[in-house]
Amino acid sequence: MNTSQKVAKQKENLILLLYKIGAIKFGKFKLKSGKISPYYLDLRFLCSYPSILKQVAKAYFTNLSAIKHDLIAGIPYTGIPIATAISVIFNERMIYTRKEAKNHGTTKMIEGVFKPKERVVLIDDVISDGASKLETIKPLEDEGLVVKDIIVLLDRGQGGPLVMKQKGYKCYCLADIYDIISILKKHQKITSLQVKEAEKFLAK
Repeated sequence: MNTSQKVAKQKENLILLLYKIGAIKFGKFKLKSGKISPYYLDLRFLCSYPSILKQVAKAYFTNLSAIKHDLIAGIPYTGIPIATAISVIFNERMIYTRKEAKNHGTTKMIEGVFKPKERVVLIDDVISDGASKLETIKPLEDEGLVVKDIIVLLDRGQGGPLVMKQKGYKCYCLADIYDIISILKKHQKITSLQVKEAEKFLAK
């Protein structure tokens, strides 16, 4: 088995595991935008499955090891346990951003040790339209850190990677919704109706 086949097999196994624990769901779900989606990606409870989290960290490192960087940054909230797992397993320096600055103590937006001009790779779970990534990048750049790359586990198919590219950032996605549909269909985990509903939603 060559490298590309190993990566494809790793992706397939990971998607099946995430579906099994309910991190990938098909049905009817109301999104933050108010739209009704036929699928939902929820990796917030990944930290409750350490063996799967470890596999996720290894999958991220496949991309991370090929990117020039000094440290990684977890995006709250789900990106933080993923980044922590990567940090512990692969001895990567890590920082993380806060949702909002504390109104006491140091009032910092960024936790961890870093120096201006260091290059940081963002770590997050999913990407939708890219808005939350841009919100996280600003305080990092305000502190003099250099951000060029983002790695996410899943792309929801809402144009996020293209938005990031237009803003000057490269987004690496371990899998996208089309991979998910294809793999779950292959293993008969979703019905033909669910496939059609997902494809119709994505076509919009």
